[in-house]
Amino acid sequence: MPSSPRHRRLALLVALLVGVGASACEHPIAIVTPHVEAQDALVFDTTGRLMARTFDNRRWEGGPFVVRDRGSLPVIVRFLDFQGSEFTVGDRRDLQLRLETETDGVVAWEPLTTRGLLHALSPGTTRVRFAVWHVSHPDFITPWIPVTVAPAP
Repeated sequence: MPSSPRHRRLALLVALLVGVGASACEHPIAIVTPHVEAQDALVFDTTGRLMARTFDNRRWEGGPFVVRDRGSLPVIVRFLDFQGSEFTVGDRRDLQLRLETETDGVVAWEPLTTRGLLHALSPGTTRVRFAVWHVSHPDFITPWIPVTVAPAP
C-alpha cells in the first residue's frame, strides 16, 4: 500500500474513530448504548402523590423531604424524557439510580427494585440529589433538594 499523505490521513482518521468509539458510550456512527434522555425528575410517595419535581432540571418544585429520626421515607423516582414520557431506571438494565448527600450522617439511600428508601440517620438538615448512572458515569443529575430529619416524637 503506498504511503501517500492521503493514505496517512485516512489511517489517522480511522484510528481516531476507533479510539473515540472504544472510549465513549456512543459509537461514532450508530448508537450502541443510548444515554438517558431525561429532562426532569419526578419524586412520588408510595400512594402515587407527587412530592417534588424538577423544571428543566434547574429547580425543584415541592419538598423539602421530611423523615422522622430512626424512620424511612419510601420514594419512587421517575423521569420525564424530552417528549414528556415518563420512565424509570428499572426500564433499562444498564442504568442505576443513586443518591448523593451534601452532608454525611444525616440520611442514607437504599435502592430497591421499584422504589428507594431514604433512611434517617440523625436529626438535622442536608441536601440530596439524584443521579442516573450509566455504567461508570452519570447521564443525569438533579439539582440539590433539602431533606430534614426531624427528631423522633
